[in-house]
Amino acid sequence: MSSPAGTPAGRATVVLVHGGFLGPWVWEGVEARLAAAGVPSVGVALPSVGRPPGLGDLTADVAAVRAALERLEAPVVLCGHSYAGMVITEAAAGPASPVTRLVYLTSAIPDVGDTVASLPTSPAPCVVAGTGPDISRLRIDAVSVTDGVMTMSRQGALVGLFHDCAPARAERAIERLRPMNASTGGTPVKVAAWREIPAVHVRAQDDRLPETIAREFVPETVLEVPGGHCPQWSHPDPVADLLIAQAAIAS
Repeated sequence: MSSPAGTPAGRATVVLVHGGFLGPWVWEGVEARLAAAGVPSVGVALPSVGRPPGLGDLTADVAAVRAALERLEAPVVLCGHSYAGMVITEAAAGPASPVTRLVYLTSAIPDVGDTVASLPTSPAPCVVAGTGPDISRLRIDAVSVTDGVMTMSRQGALVGLFHDCAPARAERAIERLRPMNASTGGTPVKVAAWREIPAVHVRAQDDRLPETIAREFVPETVLEVPGGHCPQWSHPDPVADLLIAQAAIAS
């Protein structure tokens, strides 16, 4: 296989995987800054998010990421946001994987056999820092499930995902949210790539959602960026700068 067009040999490609209810659009600002810095990137759309019927499951999401990785040569920095931490943990595994670094951005970090629902939870970063509310104590019907499909409410997204955005930018994101296959929350991960590949855990300083991380996970590095649970949307430049640095290390 060849490197992406215009990519010098040996330069890392950054693969970006969005979280639940979102889409590749959430990385727009990050991708623009990566391109300006000469760092190639690839966004992956997860089959579990979209318009029913026919939504994929975790297995389909893993397959979609692996299909993107198969078109690339090492080194690859694989970044997963939120639910996508489940996906990249399995997708990056295997002897033919080109992934040389994992970046978990405000994401779930499972071990083998873990599901989203079974992962232990820790207080939200903003609660630990004493800078924000614990939204788990607020009565917000953030997610509803009907016929196996999850939908994120406008209020839940505004309070939990995009509270750190300007109103117009928050609304732009909320309008682009899509339903998600509810089975993704109960499907276990089959293999944990972070046991073999260096992994970076990235917290957002104003993230209001609890962290869901396997107790056995030991990151190579823990970093922080400004913003809430979706910092790649609210603060794309610091997230891009972090990924540019990781791509330089990987290269």
